[in-house]
Amino acid sequence: MKRLFTQGLKFLGVTLALYLLTFLALYKISIGKPLIYRTADYYQWKGGVAQAKFAEWDPSAKWDAVVIGSSHAYRGYDPRVFAARGYRMFNLGSTAQTPLSTYTILKNYVDSSRTKLVILDLYENTMDQDGLESVSDLSQNLPTDLAAAELTARFRDLRGVNMFTLRMLNKQGPVMYKDPNYKGNGFAIKTDSVKRKITYERGKTLKLNDRQKEYFVKCLDLCAERGISVVLATHFYPHQSDQQRHLDLKRWVEPLIADRGILWLDFSYSHTLSDTNHFCDHNHMNEAGSRIFNERLLDSLEAKGYLPHLSRVPL
Repeated sequence: MKRLFTQGLKFLGVTLALYLLTFLALYKISIGKPLIYRTADYYQWKGGVAQAKFAEWDPSAKWDAVVIGSSHAYRGYDPRVFAARGYRMFNLGSTAQTPLSTYTILKNYVDSSRTKLVILDLYENTMDQDGLESVSDLSQNLPTDLAAAELTARFRDLRGVNMFTLRMLNKQGPVMYKDPNYKGNGFAIKTDSVKRKITYERGKTLKLNDRQKEYFVKCLDLCAERGISVVLATHFYPHQSDQQRHLDLKRWVEPLIADRGILWLDFSYSHTLSDTNHFCDHNHMNEAGSRIFNERLLDSLEAKGYLPHLSRVPL
């Protein structure tokens, strides 16, 4: 038995060494870009909105509100509009962020000493996927190795090992691209409106992912444990988008948050914005649409007592 155990350890050691050597070679050899990026389409580059926001994030700063969620969050909730009313807000949204990723960010970077309010953008498309795109993006751009390790381990997929290995090899590497629409405090926005006819996909059944459901609840519970108020919010959707999918999400969410006394400000279709003039694509608002949404969101947050009517110095 001892010999078998020793042989097993040797085999494991050789396998690990070969894995690391192969990965290192694919990372070091470039043909236009490192070969590792050509081996699989799930690898995300270091850079973009996630890298910019976490480079700017001050762990000692205090905020009146922190916004979190997918691209709907980082491209929809404008800290500048909050600042104009005297509130300090930071946007921790990231590309395709699902509750599994949200939980990691909340656990490592958000507590009641930094903010008393988390605004969690709720979007049905983040609830019916495994979260691969978000894990890949954040694994390269989270500011701490511990958070990245937690996230890739929590993903429970061998691809997470590859993502974390890439992160460690590329720690001293340069930022590989920047988002020209990044405005600061975690927010990015496009000014353009829809320039061509868009075909809106309808009739696709919403199949909620069990792990995303689990981590959505964990996000709510974690905030409650830390004494942080949570407001769910859903920003304006184009009227031509699939309204049934959103209704399917509501059937699951509403009983869940009713038991916890959590407010959901669902503005998805209760607006008069133009699907073309106020959106830059099939589901993201442009700057004009975002400003209208943020004013309405702030009106509601103030009216319901989540943000006080106080005069403060803008950022």
